[in-house]
Amino acid sequence: MPGVRANMTGLPRELLEFLDRYDAQVKALALGLRAVVHEEMAPCHEYIFAMSSKIVLLYGATERVIDDGICHINVFVRHINLGFSRGAELDDPRGVLRGTGKAMRHITLKALSDLKRPEIRAYLRQARRHAGLTRPRQRTADKVVTRVKPKSPTKQTWPMTSS
Repeated sequence: MPGVRANMTGLPRELLEFLDRYDAQVKALALGLRAVVHEEMAPCHEYIFAMSSKIVLLYGATERVIDDGICHINVFVRHINLGFSRGAELDDPRGVLRGTGKAMRHITLKALSDLKRPEIRAYLRQARRHAGLTRPRQRTADKVVTRVKPKSPTKQTWPMTSS
């Protein structure tokens, strides 16, 4: 199927192209957080796409990551959010998760050192369990099925030619 690949060792070329518009620190943070999510969520499905204001990476147990998503990464110009689709249902005794909606909550990361925060992995594990996912005995990040939505062509403005 076009746009689908098992992510064994490399990064999707399209993801790297999407991240080209960000500075080196944000790129490194995005790729580092993606690696952590893969380690904690695999086996899982990943769907990557670019929007005008951010890059989005969705994760779920099935290929229906938009409907059945567990967590997501939103890459912005100055920070990254690790969001949880049902974050309001997660145990959050220290009030780390941000957001006031009925379901979603997120954690904001601004520096590579944020990847070492123990609550990052703890919330990923909790979200995985909350979604009813069990882990195989041998944990491996290579069981992530990645789909990438191709970048939309640049919109043309009218008139196309000037007189």
